[in-house]
Amino acid sequence: SNGCAACHGSEGAGGVGPTFIGLWMSDRELTDGSIVVADRDYLHESITMPGAKIVTGYRAQMPSNNLDDDAVTSIVAWIEELGAP
Repeated sequence: SNGCAACHGSEGAGGVGPTFIGLWMSDRELTDGSIVVADRDYLHESITMPGAKIVTGYRAQMPSNNLDDDAVTSIVAWIEELGAP
């Protein structure tokens, strides 16, 4: 309902935006060359401040959103359920 599927796919398989499948606890290389682990803190930040850390190979194009904390927590939990790599 927030338009996430348009870029991340209806099942989180990716497309314009990164896949969510296997994302949980994976290493993500950022455009600045640093590596981060896709844990709860990283995912929360990526959803609430989409331009803060951009994954290599993608552009900073995710729009800002007005999701409340419960919605963000639910999205992060769903990504966790999709599993680790």
